[in-house]
Amino acid sequence: MCVFIVFLVGYAMAGQAEPPPALGTLRLVHALQGEEALQVINRLHGKEVAGEESYIAHYEKEGAVAMLYVSQASSAEQATRQVENMAERIKQGNTPFYHLKVLQREGTPVYSALGQGQIHYFYRREATVIWLAVDPRVAQEALTQLFHQMR
Repeated sequence: MCVFIVFLVGYAMAGQAEPPPALGTLRLVHALQGEEALQVINRLHGKEVAGEESYIAHYEKEGAVAMLYVSQASSAEQATRQVENMAERIKQGNTPFYHLKVLQREGTPVYSALGQGQIHYFYRREATVIWLAVDPRVAQEALTQLFHQMR
């Protein structure tokens, strides 16, 4: 099953991708990093797509949940292609996601889609691809904090 939940941001701290400790009021509960995260991301896509460094982070608070998928592509051009390919697949309707929109946030195109009871945001920062799946009631707050942390 090709669940199209995608990889997200490569965020370097001390030379290694590290998840933010919080997204808005949501707190980091657990994370997968390195090879383990790469395998999960590739399995979600049904093919090898993950980049050089990846992590998957799970956030919660008072019943609200978010999952952050981050992957470092080999170049900004590759990251752009990956994000554009994800948007195109959603447009074509062959994923569990729908209602694709794109907005500009500080000059960065940020895509959003609905699916699986959450809002899914995806974008790239340089060679980093970011996918945030988040419950609607905390979506804007989580995205805003993520966007400022992932500069």
